[in-house]
Order: sequence, then structure tokens, then C-alpha cells
Amino acid sequence: MRRRSFLAGSTALTGLTALGATLPARGPALADTALKIPRVIAEPFPGSDGLVRPGTPFDVVTVTRPVTAATEPEIRFETGAGLGTWEPLHLHTSGRDDREPVSAAVVRAPEGATGYEVRGGARTSALNLSDGEALRFDGPARTSLSAPDDGYQTLGGSSGRPSVRFVTRAGWGADESYRFDDEGNDLWPAEFHPVQALTVHHTALAGSGDHAADVRAVYHLHAVQLAWGDIGYHMLIDPDGTVYEGRHSGEDRVPVFSEWPRPGRAASVTAGHAYTFNHGNIGVCLLGDFTDELPTQAARDSLVNVLRVLCSVTGLDPAAEIEYVHPGTGAATPARTISRHRDWLDTECPGNAFSAVFDTEIRQRVVRGRA
Repeated sequence: MRRRSFLAGSTALTGLTALGATLPARGPALADTALKIPRVIAEPFPGSDGLVRPGTPFDVVTVTRPVTAATEPEIRFETGAGLGTWEPLHLHTSGRDDREPVSAAVVRAPEGATGYEVRGGARTSALNLSDGEALRFDGPARTSLSAPDDGYQTLGGSSGRPSVRFVTRAGWGADESYRFDDEGNDLWPAEFHPVQALTVHHTALAGSGDHAADVRAVYHLHAVQLAWGDIGYHMLIDPDGTVYEGRHSGEDRVPVFSEWPRPGRAASVTAGHAYTFNHGNIGVCLLGDFTDELPTQAARDSLVNVLRVLCSVTGLDPAAEIEYVHPGTGAATPARTISRHRDWLDTECPGNAFSAVFDTEIRQRVVRGRA
């Protein structure tokens, strides 16, 4: 049996065993749970223009291509009524710092879609998020991170302190077999660096009623199709304001960080959301496409709270203009503590509509409400 298949089967039996481990003394234990979540069914297509008709029903199409491609890509879908109109793709430019950057998008398929066509040169994959075999995930489905209390912060939350409650990787159904090659080697070993900045993104994916499935779609794109081995964001927020744990950061049930974070001494796991600016940069991604509309009020309120707590536990000043220093090269880049993806790279993210009000709707609210 191939290693990937074996690990997926193991996930079905035991889920995130590490997340079920005993917490350190300062963290209250959370109730374990067992969830059955369908495995993602993927049908990749190597590229070239032309109509693709996947062999199974599909919910989304993922699209990737080199950042050097010049043609603006478009997509259209086939349904029982025939081929629809061409629509532009809202691509993200991102990647692990040790790989070539890529442009990618996740596109919602219309109900009853039987095929799709992409022009502009791209690799694609059709994903079915609901009909795969059921994998069982054991362990806590939720955990939380609180702002400091007398200079120290804990998981579990506390009255009177800002707190972020997460859906864990087990809670949203992260197939941990994606993180390993056929020999069981970790495809993206965790690396930690002192936190310097916080960056906000959007998925540019039209929402569905199953937000955890949307997180699994992004996870599959990053971990499998792009072969990163994990999702490129540290945290994700859905339209209801629910927060999801992203990039795997270890076996201690502390999301994002190497250990219990202290102001001035917090180190985050390196992710892949802002190419060449990933080290010490926490990526928070909102589910949805905010090119022409704003995130829901619940999502914006949740984002403000998340950023406020992150500033509190790391000691970052949300109002500051900073010099981001790459820990490997020493290159310094002017930035702001709380930034948009487009502030770092040439990308549409996190959408034109949201970007236009980001300072007043998000950054200034975090500054006014900081602990």
C-alpha cells in the first residue's frame, strides 16, 4: 500500500491524534469529538484550451499557472443549457519562499455543471467536496487563543479578554495525509520566525453553505495541486465569522505559533501566502470574493477581533509603519503592521471593494480597540 493511501486510511481511523494529546498545564482540556467528513475527490487536467467534462460531479475548479503568463485567463461552464459566458479569473500570486511563485484561483461551479473551459493557459482540477469516502477525525474540534492577562496568554479563553475561538484542523476535516510523501516524509517541515506583520487575504471564491468544505478546497489546491504539502494561510474566516485553523504548526495544539506566544517573543510558523514575505508574517484569509462587494459584517467583526488578539499576543503595534526584514537575506521592506496582500505583491487580493475600505473598516477599528 502506498504511504499516502495508508496515511489517509489512518486519518479515517484516528484523525489528528496529536490534537487529542494532553494540553500543557496552562491550557484547559477541551472535549474530544469524532467527525466524519468526506474526502475531496479531485480530477486534474494538465492544461491547454478546450472543454473539460470531469467524470464525476464537481463543486469547484482550481486553476494554476505561472506568474509570467501574459494572457488574462477566463473561465466558462457548461450546464444543461449549454456553455455559459466567459468570466474573468481573480488570481492570487503566492507561494512558498523555497518554490517558484504561482498564480492560482478557486472558482465555484454553477449547480448542474457538466463541464468547464479555461482559456489563457492554465492547469486545472475539478473538485467534488461532498461525495468522497467518509474520513473520521477524532480530537477537539475547537480551541481558542486569548489576549494577555498579566503578561501571559492561554488557550481556552477568559472572561474580559479578547479571544479567538478556532475550528481546528480536525474540526474542518484536514486530510493530514496531504502533508507527507509516499515515504512518510513531511513535505513542508515547520519553520518559525519572530512575528513582524499581519496580512489579510480573500479566497476570491464565491461562498457556499458549507464553509468547512470551502476550506478543504483551498487546502487541496495548496497542499496537493501545488504540492506545497499544506495550506498557505495561518487562519481563515467564513461569512459567519467562524475562524479556522490553517497551516499546521506542531503537535502542541497551539495554532499559528511555535509555543505559547508572549509579546515580543512570539514566533509563527512560516506559511505561503505572501511570496518572499512569508517569514514572520501571519496570513489571515477571508472566504469569499470581495472584488465587487464587501465581506459580511460578521466576517469583518471577526477579522478585527482576530487582528486585535494577534497584536496583543505578539506585542505588535497595529498602527505602526514598519520595516519588514527578511530573516534570511536581511532585505528591508517598508510596510505596515496590518497589511493587505496587494501591499506586498502585484495581486488583486483581497479584492477591490474590500481594499477600498480596508483602512477604515479594519485597520482603524483594530487600532481603536487594541488592548
